[in-house]
Amino acid sequence: MKATTIYSFLLISVFAFSSCKKEFPDDPFALTDLSVSGCNTKGDNTKGSEQEYITLKTLDDYYLLFNHINSIFNCEPGEITVSAEIISNEITITENESTAMANCVCPYDLEFKLGPLQYGDYHFIFTKAGLTFKEYNLDFKKSTDTQIDFDK
Repeated sequence: MKATTIYSFLLISVFAFSSCKKEFPDDPFALTDLSVSGCNTKGDNTKGSEQEYITLKTLDDYYLLFNHINSIFNCEPGEITVSAEIISNEITITENESTAMANCVCPYDLEFKLGPLQYGDYHFIFTKAGLTFKEYNLDFKKSTDTQIDFDK
């Protein structure tokens, strides 16, 4: 009798814990929810431009929230777009501006969601105007929260 009670309790516990696990989404890989700030002006700061960096954080278990802070475009970029392509474990993120004719530059903040992604190692290639400006290897997991710094 005691063994049956323990077995029943274990069976119920296993079912309860396994049913709480979030299923991998059926959604296709995509870049969504892009938001672009206006030009980040410096005001009275005389130190030069603020540091450029990218943050990556797990969102909804299988997605990455990207923030590219102070991404440099011209000061009249037209529409700023971002696209993503995945081949095996290599992900290329491409930032574009529709107009590149202004004779000035300005930092913009970009935010977007990317996924769904399985947990594991990914090689990110960040490009703009046909040129690679950063590469980064990421071990994507449920607790991913990292910052990619750029050298000045």
